Amino acid sequence: MKVKEITSADNLEFKTFLKLTRARGIKKYGLALLSRPKQVREVLKDFPNQCAGIILSDLKETSLEFCTEDTSIYHLSSNLFRQVDLFDTGQPILLVRVPLFTQWHDEVPEKGCTLCIPFQDPANVGAVIRSAAAFGVSKIVMLKEAAHPFLPKSVRVAGSALFRVPLLQGPSLDEFKVSDVPVVKLSPDGKDIGVYRFPDTFCMVSGLEGPGLSENLREATALAIPMEPGVESINAALATGIALYLWQSRLNN
Repeated sequence: MKVKEITSADNLEFKTFLKLTRARGIKKYGLALLSRPKQVREVLKDFPNQCAGIILSDLKETSLEFCTEDTSIYHLSSNLFRQVDLFDTGQPILLVRVPLFTQWHDEVPEKGCTLCIPFQDPANVGAVIRSAAAFGVSKIVMLKEAAHPFLPKSVRVAGSALFRVPLLQGPSLDEFKVSDVPVVKLSPDGKDIGVYRFPDTFCMVSGLEGPGLSENLREATALAIPMEPGVESINAALATGIALYLWQSRLNN
């Protein structure tokens, strides 16, 4: 393994690392930062082809045992590493390749659930991607409103789940329409999801945090999660996770 020593803030590779904290930099370089020891090890072990390098300040770090001969090792000085270590973990950071998001088309629907995500909070994006992977969603469609799924806050929550479900690029909520596949939307005004029979193939759309869903989805089947009186709503990502669990649990019964 080749070790690249970086001690200057003027180093071009270090400057690139700093740009990966924003969607523009992620799109430009096709790279993202992934932290937390368990997640780093999972991706190194399960998705080695997605690993472009590992960034660390301690060459004795045990994560190196999962690296291949082709893995680039970036050894940063303590001061530089702290600037890249956004969550102050003090642990190695994995440099991952961001998959290309192909354009979503509904002409050839895939059996199961296609989950459409409009969330603007990257933490919610990461949480719902993790739930989608856990409950066997067929594919995830990132709507135009959504935060980039490889932003640091999203990656921190989703971890290796980002590579376990196909991610596609979709339209905006206002442009969203599906030809022949049933669409279900999560809404406080919908029917009780507890008695709903999910179709074999469908799209699930969650509302934005706050505004909810656009008018063009008025024909979609609205489903609500029953709650105690006085509770207006729950977190959008949590609601989606509950809905996916209920869908999956009925597949097994």
